[in-house]
Amino acid sequence: MKRFAKVLVAVGCAVSISSLALGQKAFNLVKVPNSNPDSATAINNAGQVIVNAGTPESYTVSLWNLQGGPQALDLTGGNNVGVAIDAGNDVAGAGDPDDSGNLKAFLWQEGGGVQWLGTLGGPVSTATGVNAGREVVGMSLNAADVPHAFLWSETGGMQDLTPSLTGSLGAIATGINTSGEAVGYYYPNGAANVVGFSWTQAGGLASFGAPGTMALAINDAGTTAGEELTASGARHAFSMQPGGEMVDLGTLGGDQSSAVAINNKGWIVGTSLTNDQSGVLHGFLWTPSGGMQDFTALSALGQEAEPYSIQINDSGDIAVSMRTQLVLLVPHMTATATSAPNPSVAGQPVTITATVNSIAGPPPDGETLQFFVGGLPAGTGTFSKGVAKVTVSGLNSGTHAVAVSYAGDTNYLPFRYTVFKQVVNP
Repeated sequence: MKRFAKVLVAVGCAVSISSLALGQKAFNLVKVPNSNPDSATAINNAGQVIVNAGTPESYTVSLWNLQGGPQALDLTGGNNVGVAIDAGNDVAGAGDPDDSGNLKAFLWQEGGGVQWLGTLGGPVSTATGVNAGREVVGMSLNAADVPHAFLWSETGGMQDLTPSLTGSLGAIATGINTSGEAVGYYYPNGAANVVGFSWTQAGGLASFGAPGTMALAINDAGTTAGEELTASGARHAFSMQPGGEMVDLGTLGGDQSSAVAINNKGWIVGTSLTNDQSGVLHGFLWTPSGGMQDFTALSALGQEAEPYSIQINDSGDIAVSMRTQLVLLVPHMTATATSAPNPSVAGQPVTITATVNSIAGPPPDGETLQFFVGGLPAGTGTFSKGVAKVTVSGLNSGTHAVAVSYAGDTNYLPFRYTVFKQVVNP
């Protein structure tokens, strides 16, 4: 059986767009340069992607986005790996600061360098998540070499979330939201299987799920995602809203799936076996309206593109690390436009209205769309819920091609597309 836990490790170009045609992909695929295959990655709402590269002796960690290119992190020590990033570009991960061979969790802050977070008394700690308050969660060995879940903060240092655990299999915290609610999984003392947990400063540790439940991610609404053990012994992806029941998200046709990340829209990404009997994991996107969809159908990822690490941001960008490379799946923008009146008469003002959308919704309000008529700039419209418009005066008689151009941003690709023809009568 495929092991799902490996997913936990945990150059923009102009593209033409049009209305979605049959078989057209919902995501454009962008290759992230200079990344190691099968390495951890993460992405934040600013479109910054963690890139791990190099060799075990000289790992480098950098940030990359569609517009800004690479930015190297000034980390000390060796064997460094970034695994999580918050909205302020703070990066959490693990490395070897003193070449002892023992990993220690770190938090890197833009302009502030790296801070090593210590341990719970043992030789090793690793970070798995960070929130906008620079609170970091992960796993650390305690003085008895038992893995315990921790939460680190700038004011409180490293706090043991599972202090009563004595069993050798221990615990790990896998995610934390902006409210400081952490999730993870642990082996209760004397138990042979894990259960999920959530933790808050006010309420402490609360277990949930049957044996075999692993909580792997949480969003700001408190919705948790992960994997559970079904009655038949298969592992299935689940989601659970605060105070609600665990919901089985199903699979892509096989008998196994795991949800590893969730954004604030409730979109979930993870891995699943299909019914093709190859044993190759496929990445999936689950949405409340669309259910579980295969990355292969949504993008240009091939059938053999087995994911190693997957993360999603609120703009719908999906960072996917595979055995060959790291890629970014960017929502594919489509455009439609109309004008009024059309036909018009020479010199008559014409209002052109364009609507831009994608599987993740339109570009952000306040961004702009450039209009062209007959190849010449005709003005700029500002997006409001995906709609931008401009009024053009003084058109000569004839037929004029109307085009729109979007400059893109850190989450979306630029495009230029001819949308229709304006007829101007004498």
